[in-house]
Amino acid sequence: MRDSFHTIVIGAGSGGLTVAVGLANLGKPVAVIEALHVGGDCTNVGCVPSKTLIHQAEERGAHDPIGALAEVRRKRDALREKETHEFGELKNLSLIFGRARLAGSGRVVVALPEGGERTLSAAHIVIATGARPRVIPIAGLPADRTLTNESVFEIAAAPRHLAIIGGGVIGMELAFAFRKLGSQVSVITTAPRVMDRFLPEVSAALDASLRAKGVAVYAEASAHSYDEARATLCVERAGQLTALEGVDYVLIAVGRERNLEGLGLETAGVRFSPREGIATDSYGRTSVPGIYAIGDVTATSAFTHSANAQGRRVVQRIAFPWLPARAPEPFYPSATFSDPEVATAGMRQQQIAERFHPKLLRRIRVDLVTQTDRGYTDDLRQGFIMVDALRLTGQILSVTIVGPRASEMIPLFTLAIQEGLSLYKLYRVVYPYPTFSSGIQKVADAFLRATLTGLRGELFAYLRYRWARPAPDASASWPTPSRG
Repeated sequence: MRDSFHTIVIGAGSGGLTVAVGLANLGKPVAVIEALHVGGDCTNVGCVPSKTLIHQAEERGAHDPIGALAEVRRKRDALREKETHEFGELKNLSLIFGRARLAGSGRVVVALPEGGERTLSAAHIVIATGARPRVIPIAGLPADRTLTNESVFEIAAAPRHLAIIGGGVIGMELAFAFRKLGSQVSVITTAPRVMDRFLPEVSAALDASLRAKGVAVYAEASAHSYDEARATLCVERAGQLTALEGVDYVLIAVGRERNLEGLGLETAGVRFSPREGIATDSYGRTSVPGIYAIGDVTATSAFTHSANAQGRRVVQRIAFPWLPARAPEPFYPSATFSDPEVATAGMRQQQIAERFHPKLLRRIRVDLVTQTDRGYTDDLRQGFIMVDALRLTGQILSVTIVGPRASEMIPLFTLAIQEGLSLYKLYRVVYPYPTFSSGIQKVADAFLRATLTGLRGELFAYLRYRWARPAPDASASWPTPSRG
């Protein structure tokens, strides 16, 4: 066994493995330290089991929920074993199980599962320890009735009545999946609407879809207490208690907490905060030279694909330090695999409001239900594409898509934003017919029609507001959507 490496990676999740495999393939000796399972959240309790469940729920429905859940575990376990074997056999990569902590300059101490410790050294250390579900107490709720995304895939049968605390991404995906498996589902959120971090139009679409499928939604409400003898969850809203009967499981999906404890960050002098995570630059460098951080432990990543992207940038910085390192961190797209799907790319609304005057913006909405022939043929009930762009130039700032395969449509907009392709460029793209992606063409059509028919006014508005300070309350004067 060797104890000296080129790079030590703490955490064998998607981001950590991206760094480890990338450097190992370049001939660099790498140690990967993992406390539990190879693959991290994505393989074990996140993307892989949740998307398998969504697929199985669609395929098997309410007639075989036990088979669906069993298949989720089978595929997850098979992938975990495959990844563990492959990464364990990779040349230049040493997979070490244990808990790591920083111990001074270039050193990491690993507490081994069998007892004892092992001290490793390396010129480069990458922290990729991820996050865990945040848990809130509910009076009277026993542990065996409590679920998180880390335990929900272990239940053998679908709940009779599943109460989901939280109306965000995880709550939405599992609400639709378990409803299709035949469970009664109730969603409770303290926010005024589900998916409250997205545009109100997203919330309205998902709320309508949830209710159409028989899912009860309690907004601006909280879980008050649980009566195990009666299997009843009491929900408090506006001072009133509502009893949800027959609740056999409560899934808590109220956010994530970064895994920062026990890493020795203070000892090493790495700057961090529990709220914002580890402070890094756009290439993952922390406040301490030679120490990097990627993935959920940072402030800018919350997805598997963003951790992967950060990992690739770290590989570039470590392996090719002479390459320029001035490019800002890109905007990461998001995808929620609800029914319908929700996908976004670009700047957040707050970022847009802080940088641009509202009169410089044009918002375009194309309804996939009424404005695409594929919406007509498929009897689509909910779906739209909404784009925020700069007037005159057509520079794309933000995109939200709600509809079937929204996750497959968003990459074109991600590319456009990253490479500076305007709506004029997307206007020239030919889209297959009939597809939902033809809605992208209608977005470009609407922008060009509004711009070219009023070119003088658009030029005047651009010159007047391009360098104007944003309004104090930009949201109050947000542009009315143009429809294609």
